[in-house]
Amino acid sequence: MEPAVTTQTVFDFVQGVSQRRHAMAGAVIALSAGQAAALGQACVQISSDEELNPGPQSSESVIERLSQINMELLQWSDRDATAIAEYVALREAGNTLAGQELLCSAPAEVCQIAIEAAKILQDFRPLVLEKVRDDLEIAISLLTGAAQAAMLLLDSNLRIWPDPVLGAQFEPILGELITEIGHLRPVTRIRI
Repeated sequence: MEPAVTTQTVFDFVQGVSQRRHAMAGAVIALSAGQAAALGQACVQISSDEELNPGPQSSESVIERLSQINMELLQWSDRDATAIAEYVALREAGNTLAGQELLCSAPAEVCQIAIEAAKILQDFRPLVLEKVRDDLEIAISLLTGAAQAAMLLLDSNLRIWPDPVLGAQFEPILGELITEIGHLRPVTRIRI
């Protein structure tokens, strides 16, 4: 059995992704989002450590939630890395729909979590210290990209499996995710 994604070195994970016989888009997206959330969390932590204005308790709750988000994204990365094997086992057991639901729910969840993290960091913009302002914007941009990529993975799975039951379950979720991504506001330039 292969080690969990989160226990591998970065080098080993990247090499493993490039050498697989199936694409690991979901695990890559979740891990990328986790890294972006960690960067954002660092910006909030640095800002709250040096914060002279009121609001450190609100910073603590933001840091705590970003820490939880990061753990959720890492768990999804590990889960998605084994999802294809689970899908194949369910399909061979005659429960193809359950496997398809798994492979649709994972990117939907990762997308929602990445959107939440980006929104949290957007709301923190007025409190961020100047020395990490650009890093916060990069984290927001990375999370927005991860959310977009996860949404595309869900859309791809729905294209591959045009099952009406699957569509009825996930098309409304897809529509909501597209709308929520549209409300994210990553900067297009740092020097504005």
